[in-house]
Parts: sequence; C-alpha cells; structure tokens
Amino acid sequence: MKWTFQIRNKMLASAALLGLCLLVLLSHYLERVYAQNVTDSMSTMYEDRLVAEHYILKMTHNVYQIREILETNLDAAAKSDAVEKHLAQFDKTYLAYSKTKLTRGENTSAVQLVRHVKNFKPAFLANEYQPSPHTQHALAALDRLSAIQLEESKSIMKEVESQYATIKASSQFAFAIIILILIVLQVIVFSSPALVSAVKPADPRLN
Repeated sequence: MKWTFQIRNKMLASAALLGLCLLVLLSHYLERVYAQNVTDSMSTMYEDRLVAEHYILKMTHNVYQIREILETNLDAAAKSDAVEKHLAQFDKTYLAYSKTKLTRGENTSAVQLVRHVKNFKPAFLANEYQPSPHTQHALAALDRLSAIQLEESKSIMKEVESQYATIKASSQFAFAIIILILIVLQVIVFSSPALVSAVKPADPRLN
C-alpha cells in the first residue's frame, strides 16, 4: 500500500500549490483594493475639501470686501453698486460650493450663511448702507465651514492610514502562510525519493 502514500503526498502538494496561488491572488487583490481606496480618498480630498475650501475663501473675501465698503465714506448709491457686485460674486461662488459633497454640519452652517447673506440687502437699505452685524454672522458661519474642511480632511487621512494598517497586517499574514506552504512543499519533495525507493521492484537477478 505504499502507493497510497504517494497519492496522499501528491494531493497534499496539489492543495499546497493551490493555496499558494490563492494567497498570491488574495495579496494582489488587497493591494489593488487599497490603491483604489487611496485614489478615491485623494479624489474626495481634492474635490470636496480643497476645492470647497477655495470657494469658502472666495466667499469670505466677498464678505470682508462688503464690510470694508460699508465702513467707507462713499455715498449710499456707490456703496449699493459695490455691495451688489460682491453679492453677485458671492452667489456665483456659493452655487459652485453647494455642488460639492456637504456633510450634515456643513449643510447646517451653509443654511445659516445663506440666511445671513439674504438679510444683507434689507439691513443695508434700512441703515442706508451702514455696517451691519449680519456681515459678522456670515463670517462666523464661513469660519465654521472652513473648520469643517480641516476636520473632514483629517478624518480622510485617518481612514487611509487605517486601511493601510489593515492591508499591511493582511499582507504579513499571507506572507507567513506562503512561507509555511513552501516549507511543506520542501518536506514533500525531500520525502518523495524515499517513498519511490520503498516501492521499487526487486532486482530480478536476485531470484
């Protein structure tokens, strides 16, 4: 029944080789998943955070410009024209900003920002284009939006680092299993000659 040992060794070697191939494919798949996740995270960082921060800075600049105009000695008509110009720029920038991916906190602050900006014109008209607390409220809302961008960026980086740690641990585990499989294959290879010689037919000249 020595042949049963040969069959068993062949089946074991076949299973080990299959496991080795699967582990290599798994490692390759995990690396591709991680690379895609990093690409997606960087895309989100750029499109929904850096670009959004750029829009926030532009809107902040518009509000600061409006506040400076209100503090000048220009007549009401000149102030009105200058304010209308910056409000138009603000509205255009806000429209672009609203198309980025907004979190719940961003939505809340954005709604507050829009409400304060909508109160600009009637407040300016009532006060003959004198400085209004609505500009300060709008700037506070913009500060909160900017702070959210920073927090979300940090969150994205932490997620990428966590994914990297998981992929690294999985790769190390897969590498350890591959080493074990290679050792098993070496044992099978070195034990094969002994099995072959054990079942080798006797020399007919000895009969």
